[in-house]
Amino acid sequence: MRFEPVKKISSYEMIVEQIESGIREGNLHPGDRLPGERRLMETFSVSRATVREAMRVLHATGVVNTRAGDPRGPEVLPFTPEALERPLLRMTYQEGTTRADLIQFRLLLEGQSALLAAASGDQDAKEVIAARAADLMALADGAAGADTDLPEEFGVLLSNFHSAIRAASGNQLLQATGQAVDGALTTLARQRLGDEPGSTALVQRLRCSAQDAAALTEYIHDGDAVGARKLATENIYRFYKDRLTDQELAVLEPLVG
Repeated sequence: MRFEPVKKISSYEMIVEQIESGIREGNLHPGDRLPGERRLMETFSVSRATVREAMRVLHATGVVNTRAGDPRGPEVLPFTPEALERPLLRMTYQEGTTRADLIQFRLLLEGQSALLAAASGDQDAKEVIAARAADLMALADGAAGADTDLPEEFGVLLSNFHSAIRAASGNQLLQATGQAVDGALTTLARQRLGDEPGSTALVQRLRCSAQDAAALTEYIHDGDAVGARKLATENIYRFYKDRLTDQELAVLEPLVG
């Protein structure tokens, strides 16, 4: 049996863990106030510096709101997508997260987002999706002979398109997780386009992607939830497929049938 070294946990980390546990277990709720600084020092038997470091961490991660000199103590904040986005963003770039992991996760995430967007009755949100798809088509139609940085611009427009679908899903967790991995996958998309063998191939790639977006928009507009999920995953898979290894393809293929 192999043993691992015992990790030393700082006092402020233990305070952070106890407060986060209180929120997870329902003992602390949004709007509740933590005790003041002096009371926290007495409760945890720690120094003022330790309490302040714990509050700094909790504030930075969106768990509490602290204001200097506020006698009411730090306020427990409600969940926001931004609070989830920060740790997920770090996770997507950490060592050990593979390209296949990212694409596999996006197939799941964007497929479900498209399903919920299609099932939604929010017509205004669907109009935003259509507008973002039209942006992609306009770029593709004007791409031949253009002097702009096409991979860069395409990455931005593609990100906007997927973001609109996630927003239309109405699910904050899908929006937060999607935003967290979007930067990494947009970088992959730009790299994917940046090394095309020639301008003709690049324009064709843009046009195919724009057509995929237009087709997906139709499914969402028509309320075809199952079809939208299937097409969303197929579109993403097809975009990366010819640059993936056999091992990566084996991981992704079950998600596209």
